[in-house]
Amino acid sequence: MSKKQFPKLFEPGRIGSMEVKNRLVMPPMATGLALKDGTVTDCQIDYYEERAKGGSGLVIVEITCVDSPVGKGNVRQIAIDDDRFIPGLTRLAEAIKRHGARAAIQLHHAGRQTSARWTGYQPVAPSSIPMPGGEQPRELTLKEIAILVTRFGEAAERAKRAGFDGVEIHGAHCYLICQFLSPLSNQRQDAYGGSIENRARFLLEVIKAIREGVGKDYPVWCRLSAVEIGVEGGITLEDTQVVAKMAEKAGVDAIHVSAHTIAPARRPPMAQPPCAFVPFAEGIKKVVSVPVIAVSRIPPELGEEVIREGKADFVAMGRPLLADPGLPQKVATGRMEDIRPCLYCLTCLDSLNWRKEGVCCTVNPTLGREREYAVKPAESPKRVIVVGGGPGGMEAARAAALRGHKVVLFDEGDELGGQLLLAAKPPFKETIETLRQYLVRQVTESGVELRLRQRFTADLLAELKPDVVVLATGVTPFIPQIPGIQSEKVIPASQVLVGAETGERVVVIGGELVGCETALYLAERGKKVTIMRRGPELATKVHQFIREPLLGRLQYRGVSILTGVEYEEVTDSGVVIRSGVGERKVVEADTVVLAAGAKPSTELLASIEGKVSRVLCLEFYSIHSWAIARENDVPQQEVSK
Repeated sequence: MSKKQFPKLFEPGRIGSMEVKNRLVMPPMATGLALKDGTVTDCQIDYYEERAKGGSGLVIVEITCVDSPVGKGNVRQIAIDDDRFIPGLTRLAEAIKRHGARAAIQLHHAGRQTSARWTGYQPVAPSSIPMPGGEQPRELTLKEIAILVTRFGEAAERAKRAGFDGVEIHGAHCYLICQFLSPLSNQRQDAYGGSIENRARFLLEVIKAIREGVGKDYPVWCRLSAVEIGVEGGITLEDTQVVAKMAEKAGVDAIHVSAHTIAPARRPPMAQPPCAFVPFAEGIKKVVSVPVIAVSRIPPELGEEVIREGKADFVAMGRPLLADPGLPQKVATGRMEDIRPCLYCLTCLDSLNWRKEGVCCTVNPTLGREREYAVKPAESPKRVIVVGGGPGGMEAARAAALRGHKVVLFDEGDELGGQLLLAAKPPFKETIETLRQYLVRQVTESGVELRLRQRFTADLLAELKPDVVVLATGVTPFIPQIPGIQSEKVIPASQVLVGAETGERVVVIGGELVGCETALYLAERGKKVTIMRRGPELATKVHQFIREPLLGRLQYRGVSILTGVEYEEVTDSGVVIRSGVGERKVVEADTVVLAAGAKPSTELLASIEGKVSRVLCLEFYSIHSWAIARENDVPQQEVSK
């Protein structure tokens, strides 16, 4: 396939006075790459430039705060509430536009969806109603509302001065403007609450203020949540159709249609169907004459269909552009098989909560470090051995080969994939197989010599004479010290996922993601499953969008959950435990499945240490394996762990 197969996707489009070279939009997504004061950073500029270079027609820069710090949605968010930010924003706009993309920026205020922990202030909102699990906000006064309207207008004028081609008003995803629009969060008794016209008043005043600042010909549009999913009494499509028509009349040049939920997630992210929000975009397009942007897991072939059938005028591809910024260019040139697939796993979103360095991606190790981790030709090609054909090993081998190194990849298995072969087995994880196929293809086509079904030992060093050995040997299961754990009825979760038979009654020891997914895997095959752990809760290390539907699914399938237990022993009858209050109990089981964690495989390292110039050990469970791609010099001896 090529541009000829996607004529609508690569047809020029227009938003107001702005012509866009194609219909592919990079939507705004928080990166956490700015400085804490809101200044744009070099790595942020590199991140956006890479996506513009990859062929996106319109790049919309992430949530940008118009009222810092009160309105910040995360700690490291771009700010635009002062002229001192203009130089950095100018560099950012220039970097995007030099590759033929249009540059826009999203104007944002978090409202109640923030925390005093990082702003230092109590959150503000239309009404003093907290988010579920959030902090108590303070209701905005009329004077404060007027000030915020002015702030949005001033921010848009700064964006124009900085060289951006347009601005997007963030009126979606339960941030401040959306909070005004929703009857669930707006229960004011004045001119800003009650009827849909009143609830839209703040948005319309923002549009007016922006128009007064930037003029009638400068492209301005808004992003709206068409519906609040899974809750009663929230925003409806009919509401948003009314708001969209009012926004068009007020002067916006397009509507970017999304949706959100404040209810617990019902499906894990990887189980979300493609184009789930497209019907909402179609519903808005029926009532407005300005262009409509659709979003929500839209692959190129369906994006072509969406535009051809008139359901939307542009399609936004968010997470796939994090995984592969070159996606548009690869589609245009018929290189679909070279697109690094997005798993829709939400590691990108989750990483903003725990990673100080900013956004990261499960499948793209260069995300947010595009310049630093760029694969460049090696000054001195070397002989490289990679041991382990999992995702880390394949990525290291691919990167090293692209740099010009001579690479041999060893794996004891019949096929490449390592942990990916297991990870694709639990329910809703089938997309992981697409990543495995992509990596296998890239390794094969990059000229890496494959030695499958062959164990690498120190004896091979003399024959192959490598300059560098990369150890990507993965992990071995952690075996907890429980009497009877060596029983034949005890098997690791990995064996279950490759088809090992179990009895009808199964106990899973370990309650993080692997344990939960293995329990669900067994329950969906009719087994009576009990999952247990020492800690007080299950699945504590994953994002709520993954955790909530996973726990709901376990409950739906009748899995018994025991937390806060102490293991006494494994017997012929099952697992003997003691509860937090000291009650002793036997949980009957025909099979006991271990999912208590894993530890790095280090045996090979001990056998080759000191026998090769350089050894690199990749972090287990990781494909952030760019270290070998950056090596130019070989020191006499170094072990990196």
